[in-house]
Amino acid sequence: MSSDASKDEILSSEEIEALVERASEPGFDDGEFRAHDFSGGQALSMSKWTELSQLVEKHAEALQGMLSSEFGVPVTVESRKRTFGVTDTLLIEFPERLCLISTPTEPFQSEVHLLLPGELLTELVNHYFGGGSLPAPSMPKRVTPSEQRIGERVSKIFFRAMSEIWSDRLPVSFGDLFIDITPDRFSMLPRAQGFAVITFQLAIGDKDNYLIRLLVPFDALESHEESLMPRDKIETSMESFSAWEPEMRAALPDVTIEVRGELCELKATLRTLLQMQIGTIIPISEPTELELFLGPDSVAVGRYGAFDGFKAMQFTKFREHKS
Repeated sequence: MSSDASKDEILSSEEIEALVERASEPGFDDGEFRAHDFSGGQALSMSKWTELSQLVEKHAEALQGMLSSEFGVPVTVESRKRTFGVTDTLLIEFPERLCLISTPTEPFQSEVHLLLPGELLTELVNHYFGGGSLPAPSMPKRVTPSEQRIGERVSKIFFRAMSEIWSDRLPVSFGDLFIDITPDRFSMLPRAQGFAVITFQLAIGDKDNYLIRLLVPFDALESHEESLMPRDKIETSMESFSAWEPEMRAALPDVTIEVRGELCELKATLRTLLQMQIGTIIPISEPTELELFLGPDSVAVGRYGAFDGFKAMQFTKFREHKS
């Protein structure tokens, strides 16, 4: 291949776009290449968090009652399948009109984000001001101040219910609410940051269903996965430990460890230490007391003496150690 030819484009931008569109079609498989789901590992982890499923279902049930009471209209809330997504992909899926509530959350030590679609807030505002019998009006591209205030009320109810329900397995607490009507705050996060997407479907009266999404940093949730695993697995692990604990205790006395006795302690200047060489003699007084160490810890004190022709130590006191 000539140097000139090597500089030519292999594919034009139009050809690349056509290939991308073709590969993104559902079920694409030409016998040689197929799409790969790089989120498979996270999805597998989330499938094991069966306790999270129960928490989310109870959360949905609590939301249903609290929202119905708050807005004076029957609200149905159901949990949907949890998924995994990264910042870039999630931003593409954000609705054009939205209210995004972010709040620092413990014990995650990071922010979680509640995504409310503008259409849901329009419907709630319509009911709140007595227009529930009429179709919700068409609104401009951005959420209005009234809808933003309703979004804040919904978020407070959502997080209060979450705090009460999740405390059974994973106590959570929330800080200040940062309420945005654009995705700008979320778009500043690392592009590849992963999130567990917990979705709820709301139906207001007999109107259309709306989806709200809770976005929890995946790594933060994964670090507490023990709280989201079935209790019986944890109990089984404890039972298996109790089964071999007696044997382990029986074997422990035969384990070899290193102990040392400290005969004396001297203080010297740095000049003295630097002048030391082979043959240097350091005079020490015969001790009246010795200390016995196990690793860095002092375990016993005793008298210094002799026994059967050997230098010896007679225990006089054992140290007490906190467990």
